[in-house]
Amino acid sequence: MEFVVAIKDWVLTFARDHAALVSLICFALGFAESVAVLAWAVPSSAILVALGAVQFVNGGSITELWIAAAAGAFLGDALSYAAGRYFKSNINGIWPFSARPRWLAMSRLFFSRWGALGIIGSKFSGPLRSMVPVAAGASAMRWPVFLPASAVSCVIWAGAFLVPGYGFAGLAT
Repeated sequence: MEFVVAIKDWVLTFARDHAALVSLICFALGFAESVAVLAWAVPSSAILVALGAVQFVNGGSITELWIAAAAGAFLGDALSYAAGRYFKSNINGIWPFSARPRWLAMSRLFFSRWGALGIIGSKFSGPLRSMVPVAAGASAMRWPVFLPASAVSCVIWAGAFLVPGYGFAGLAT
């Protein structure tokens, strides 16, 4: 038990002493969750919940982390969309999409059914989160339609993971 307490104390001290770095970590996690290859490898959602709690315990505002995570997710969405737009119908044969053809097919179906609302809804489904922007790009969705939908989805998504950690930490104190 002493080991767990020591780790907790170290994390809290580190986060308090390096507040700007915590925001950068939130940005990187948001980005990782929105890029197909990275989203499959990084457990960003759980880490964001924990960072929300750490931010509360250290007396910080959730707003800065929320903006950082949303901005990272938005940049990742834009990159994923651009990849889909660039490769279009050839995207199926390119790794990592060729390694997960079912996810890309589900993403295309989801996007074709829901359009811009699908961009928002996909943020809350693990496999679709990073793939629907690719499908949107490959389907030639226009940038002026994609960008606002992505922005809304990123802000809602970041809050959905950071705020509960922040709130639960508040309840525990």
